[in-house]
Amino acid sequence: MFDDIDRKSIGAEIRKARKVLKLSQFELAEMTGIDEKQIYRIESGLSSPKLENFLKIAKALNLDIKYFNFVNLKNSPYMKETMELLTTMPDDKIKICYGVIKSLSENL
Repeated sequence: MFDDIDRKSIGAEIRKARKVLKLSQFELAEMTGIDEKQIYRIESGLSSPKLENFLKIAKALNLDIKYFNFVNLKNSPYMKETMELLTTMPDDKIKICYGVIKSLSENL
């Protein structure tokens, strides 16, 4: 199930969010109770966090974990730009976009 996880992309996103908040790996480790060396391994893509630790990291960094559902999808610029657009939309507009994409995929 987890063979397709792009650990490097997830780690890079975690690192980026941590740096936006101007936190060190040590500070994130303190906030989450996760060993600083493990934070380094996660951010470097050397290991995947356990679900419990992933949730702690997401909470500490104020990240909506729904975003990470898409980190593992195709690493194309179109996907990234689409996700950036979707993350700023209200749910009613996301539902419309989903309908359009689903319809297109079924009819192409």
